[in-house]
Amino acid sequence: MNILIIRLIAWLTDFLIAIVFFNYLLSFDVFISVREEIIQRFVDLSFSETNSNIWSNICLIYLLTTSWRFYTSIIFGRSFSQLIFGLKNKEGFIWSRIGGGLRSFLELIFPLSLTDPFILLKSKKTIKETLSAAPLIYKSNILSKLIAPIIFIGVLLIAIGSPLLQNMTFVDGVEIAFSKVKLEKIDNRTDFSKFKHYPSESFKMSSFSAIKDSNLVFIPSFEITREKNKKRIRPYLVIHDLEREVQGDMRLKRRFSLYKVIQIASKYDPLFHIFYPELDKVINRGVQYYAIKKYDSSYGDNKLLNPIAREEMKKLIQSSFEISFQTLLSNVLSGGPFISSKIKVRNLLLSLVDSTVAPTVDMVTLGNYNFLRFKQSFESIDDSTKNYKESYIPIETLNSSVITLEWGTSVKDALAREDFKKRFLGASKWFFDYSSVFEESIEEEKFSAFTILDHFSDLKIESNERENLEKLTFSYFFDLGGDAMKRGDTTLINSLIASSNRLILLNNYARVKIKEKDIFSQKFSRLMGNLKDALTTKNKEFFEVK
Repeated sequence: MNILIIRLIAWLTDFLIAIVFFNYLLSFDVFISVREEIIQRFVDLSFSETNSNIWSNICLIYLLTTSWRFYTSIIFGRSFSQLIFGLKNKEGFIWSRIGGGLRSFLELIFPLSLTDPFILLKSKKTIKETLSAAPLIYKSNILSKLIAPIIFIGVLLIAIGSPLLQNMTFVDGVEIAFSKVKLEKIDNRTDFSKFKHYPSESFKMSSFSAIKDSNLVFIPSFEITREKNKKRIRPYLVIHDLEREVQGDMRLKRRFSLYKVIQIASKYDPLFHIFYPELDKVINRGVQYYAIKKYDSSYGDNKLLNPIAREEMKKLIQSSFEISFQTLLSNVLSGGPFISSKIKVRNLLLSLVDSTVAPTVDMVTLGNYNFLRFKQSFESIDDSTKNYKESYIPIETLNSSVITLEWGTSVKDALAREDFKKRFLGASKWFFDYSSVFEESIEEEKFSAFTILDHFSDLKIESNERENLEKLTFSYFFDLGGDAMKRGDTTLINSLIASSNRLILLNNYARVKIKEKDIFSQKFSRLMGNLKDALTTKNKEFFEVK
């Protein structure tokens, strides 16, 4: 019976070594394609996606196990693990290797290893040993008894952690800075009578802030690109510090669903429903259950995901980034042994940010939401290039997005950045799960840079609303231009010139696009053109500045 156990452990050791090879090979597109093809074959046989994934892995790992045993048998006359555990071939040097290779090849055709113990209870040789004329015998020695258990435990640990070999995740340079969730707090020293609401449908947020009482001003701008023969217009906010004469910008880079994260984790982890029961319920309900819905005031700032699901999402994402060979044991105990799922989650989230520089990753609370944050520093190509970026991904909603803040790396930039986060983002409320959250009326007392960002590219706006928007937009830029002239702030002037030009382009584009509606006036383009020319020539008289 001891010999049977030794044979089984030796085979299991080879199987674990094959798992290590399997996870490393998942770094290569060819191997991934083969695996996906096998998965599809199982799906065609009416297997579920999760079961198809499991069975395809078993098939490939068994193939790698047999290949590993074949090549090591050619070298040693028995597999590597059989050598370690004291199993030997009875035949001579040459035939032990030829017969050993044949014995392993027969294992590829007939998966006999799992039935070997039952055959060995009645016979001294297995079927494949008889067919290959290369029987194995066991010779106990002190060395194998001492080394074999250590090697088995070592191989077991490496196999469990081997998903970290995929794309060399364990050396990808990502720096982890998780501790307590950091909180960007509101600056309580500010006089609350000077506070104002800044709602933004574009960014799905509102901030109750006293920006007007600070050195920060907001310049609305638009990124105009062409994608697949279609003009794409993306609003973004330029944040300018009047005292330090530096600026950064806030952009909504993309929207995406965190449902994909849960799907991937579930697909690659058979025990997902045990360790993440609430997220498993989310999958069963389907993504439409959590789709963006039209806002009603009774919703307040409630989220569609319940608190337990949000906590499990946080745990899943944080553990996916914290996992390493050093934290392997604690990660397995808290989240199960199938860490490949977490590597997949990690890689998916990393793919959402710039891949040229390894980020520092942590979590931060902005207002009523927790965000996954990526911090990256880039080498400057020229003086105008922002070389510090923070990317924020809300993790308490399936209707997620990537919001970026970009600044320079000077001390002035850092101070301005922190001032913006404390005064504005720290006082924010986010509404990622809802649409049409804020009133669409354009009123002077509520007007801000965000009003321009939300409405200027709206081709369905009514003509009277459009006229009011154009009037207030021109006044907004006129006031900023006058302030820039008084201060001699060339950074602000250049930014206003660029933004004015984009507004003119947008207005002209809208006039061509909707010819039947005479709501995008030539007058606005002319006024903004005059303002841009005055800024370019530094014409103080235009702004009534002495």
